[in-house]
Amino acid sequence: MAFSFDYNKWLFKYKLLHIPFWMLLWLSTFYVYYVKTDPLFPQVCNAGMVIVMSLFPFYFTAHILIPYLLYKKKYFVFILSLALTVVGSGILMMVAVRSVDYYFEQTKEIITSDPAKLKFNINLFTWTAIIAAFLGGAIKIMIDSFRLKKQLYEVEKEKISAELNFLRSQINPHFLFNVINTIYFQIDKRNYEARASVEKLSEMLRYQLYECTTDKIEIKKEIDYVRSYVSVQTLRMEKGSDIELKVDGKMGNFKIAPLLILPIIENAFKHVSHFKDPSSNKIHIHFNRPDDNCFSLETSNTYDKNIGANFLLNSGGLGIQNLKRRLELIYPDRYELLVNKGEGLYTTTLKIFQHD
Repeated sequence: MAFSFDYNKWLFKYKLLHIPFWMLLWLSTFYVYYVKTDPLFPQVCNAGMVIVMSLFPFYFTAHILIPYLLYKKKYFVFILSLALTVVGSGILMMVAVRSVDYYFEQTKEIITSDPAKLKFNINLFTWTAIIAAFLGGAIKIMIDSFRLKKQLYEVEKEKISAELNFLRSQINPHFLFNVINTIYFQIDKRNYEARASVEKLSEMLRYQLYECTTDKIEIKKEIDYVRSYVSVQTLRMEKGSDIELKVDGKMGNFKIAPLLILPIIENAFKHVSHFKDPSSNKIHIHFNRPDDNCFSLETSNTYDKNIGANFLLNSGGLGIQNLKRRLELIYPDRYELLVNKGEGLYTTTLKIFQHD
C-alpha cells in the first residue's frame, strides 16, 4: 500500500499554521521594544517570553472560557474567570520577563522595589495579557460565526434540494388517493390482509404529502407513521416472527424533523434474518424519553451471520447517507448515533437532545 500523507489535515488538526502567526508576533514585539544600546540576545529572549506567556490567555479564553462559559450564558463566571486569567497571566509574564533580565544581569532584582516601576510593569504585562485574551476570544467568535453561517447555508441548501426532489417525484395526490381507494374497494372483503395493506399505504402517503411540510413535526405523528410502516412490513415477514414496537411513557411535546428516523427502521427490516424458525427472527423497536431534553430510539434485529450484510454505518444506501447528513446539519453536537454488532444481533441507538 502506498503511503499518503494529508498535509492539510495535519496542519489544521495540530494547529501548525499557528506557528507563523506567533513568529510574526514575536518579531513585531521585538521590533517595537528594541533598544539599540541594550544587548541584543536578552531582548530577543524577552520578546519570546512575552509570546510564550501570551499563549495561555489566548488559548484558554478561546477554547475554554468562550465555549464553556460565554456560549452557555454563564456571564458572571465568564467575566470573573476572564479577569483572573488576564491578571494572573500578566503577573506571570512580568516575573518571566524580569527573570530573563535578572539571568542576563540586566537587573539586580526580579521584583523591583520601586513602586512606580512595579506599577508600570504590572500594567504593561496585564494589558498584554488582556490583548492576548481578547484576541483569542475574538478569533474564536469570528470562526464560530463563520462556521454557523456556513452550516445554516448548508441546511437551507439541503432543504431546497429536498423540496425540488420532492416536487420532481410528486404525483398528483388526489389522483393517487383515488387510485388507492379504487383498488381498496376492488379487493375482496374476505382478503383482509390486502385491504389492510392498502389502507396503511394510504395513511403513509397522506402523512408524507400533507403532514411533512414543516421543519419539525410532533414525535407522536412520526411514531404513528412508523406504526403504519411496521404494519405493512410485518405482512411481508414470516408468520410468528418476533416483531415488537414499544413506546415508553408519554412523548410529550417533543418535535423532530419529519421522516428522520425511518431509515433506521427500514434498515432493521432490510437486514433481518430469515431463519426457518420464524420465532428466531426478531425486530424490536423501542421509543423512549429518558428525560425532558432527550428522545431515544433503539432498534435491534437478528441477522444471519452466514449470509452477511452491509449494516447501518457501512451501508452505501442513500437513505442512510441522508440520515447521517441530516443529523449533522439539523442537530449538530446534539445527537448520538451508536451501532453495535453483537453475536447474531444488530442494535442501533439514536438519541436526540433538545437545547439546554
